[in-house]
Amino acid sequence: MPWKEVSQMKERENMINDWLLGEHTIQELSEIYSVSRKTVYKWISRFQEFGMQGLKDRSRAAHKYPNQTTLEMINLLAETKLRFFKWGPKKIIYWLRQQYPENDFPSPSTAGYWLKRIGLTHHRKRRHRIEPYSQPFIGYESPNDVWSIDYKGQFLMKDQKYCYPLTISDNVSRYLLLCKGLLATNYQSAKKWTDWTFHEYGLPLAIRSDNGTPFSSISLAGLSRLSIHWIKLGIRPERIDKGHPEQNGRHERMHKTLKEYISGEKASNIVRQQIILNDFRDEYNNERPHEALSQHTPFSCYQPSDRKYPTRIKRPDYTDCDEVRKVKHHGEISYKGKRWFLTELLKGELVGLKEIDDDKLQVLFYKVPIANLNLRHGKVEQLINKKGRRNDEKKYRKS
Repeated sequence: MPWKEVSQMKERENMINDWLLGEHTIQELSEIYSVSRKTVYKWISRFQEFGMQGLKDRSRAAHKYPNQTTLEMINLLAETKLRFFKWGPKKIIYWLRQQYPENDFPSPSTAGYWLKRIGLTHHRKRRHRIEPYSQPFIGYESPNDVWSIDYKGQFLMKDQKYCYPLTISDNVSRYLLLCKGLLATNYQSAKKWTDWTFHEYGLPLAIRSDNGTPFSSISLAGLSRLSIHWIKLGIRPERIDKGHPEQNGRHERMHKTLKEYISGEKASNIVRQQIILNDFRDEYNNERPHEALSQHTPFSCYQPSDRKYPTRIKRPDYTDCDEVRKVKHHGEISYKGKRWFLTELLKGELVGLKEIDDDKLQVLFYKVPIANLNLRHGKVEQLINKKGRRNDEKKYRKS
C-alpha cells in the first residue's frame, strides 16, 4: 500500500484543528508535527488574524524597491532613444551620464529592459558570423597612421539620380573625416574631396581602399591616377584583397551604421541628401559613443596630422637607387638598349632602378616598389609572390 501524501497546507490545518480541540499543549503539538514551538505560535497567530486563508504561504517579494526605475527616468530613456533611434542601451546610458553627471542612471541591461517593454527596441535575428581576418597591412598606433576610404553603396534619391557617398575615416580613432554625397565615382570628384580632406586634417602615412575605381586600376601594381597623386604626396596606398572586405572591417562597420541612419531618409536631391549625411557625420563623431573606444566619441580621440599638405610636390629622391629613368609618352623606359613597358599613367615621371639580384632590378616610384625588371628573361614582373600577395605587403606584415 503506497504512502499517503500530505501537503504542508493540510498539515497546518490539522495542527490548528488539534489546537482548537484543546486536547494538546503547544509542546505536544510541536512534537506531533515535528516543528518548533515558535512555528506553532506563528500559525496560531496567523489563523486568529486571517482564518484558514492565513495558513497559505505569503509572497516573499519585497514590499519596497529602493532601486526601482522611476517614471521620470523611463521617460528620459525614451526621449533619448527617440532622438538617437539607432543607438543601443550602452550608448544611451553613456551619453546620458555625460550630459547629466549629477544623476544616477540604471545599468545598460535595465535600460534595455525598459526600452523593450515600451516598444522602442526590436528583437535582432542571431546570425552566425565568420571570424574576421585582422592581420594589419601596416601597423597603426596613432591617429593618421592609416586612413580608410571607400564609396558607401549607391542608392536612388527621389529625383531618380544615384548618390554615391564617399567616406574617409581614421583607423585608430574611428573619426569620420569625410562623408560626401557624389553623383559619380570618378577621378576628378574623388581627387577634389580627398584633397579637401588633406587640407583640412593633414596627410596620413597610408590610405587603405578596395580594388575599385578610382582607387586602383588594372595597370602595373594596380596604380591609378588617384593613387599616383597620393604617392607623390608621401602617402602609401594600400589595397585589400579582392573579395575580402573584412580586411577593412572598421570602415565597413561604419558603413553599416551609415546605412541604418539613412534608410528611409532618402532626400529629393543631392543637396538635401548632403544635409542628412552631414547630420550623420556630426552625430557619429561628436555624440555617438563608440564601444571600441571604451564608449568615448571619435572626436575626443582624434587630432589632426602634423604632416600638412605641401605647397609644391617634391621631386622623388632616388639617391639609394642605381639608375634613374624617365617614363616616356607611351609608358616605357629604356635600359641597356631595351624598352621596358610600365604604364602610361606614369608618363613624364621619374622612376628609380635598384639592383636586388644579379639579373633583377626593382622599379621604384618615389618610395613605393611597383615592379621588377627580369634582365635574364627580358620581362617586367609584378610584385606578387606565389601565394598571390604583394611582396611589399608581406614585408610590412612581418614588421
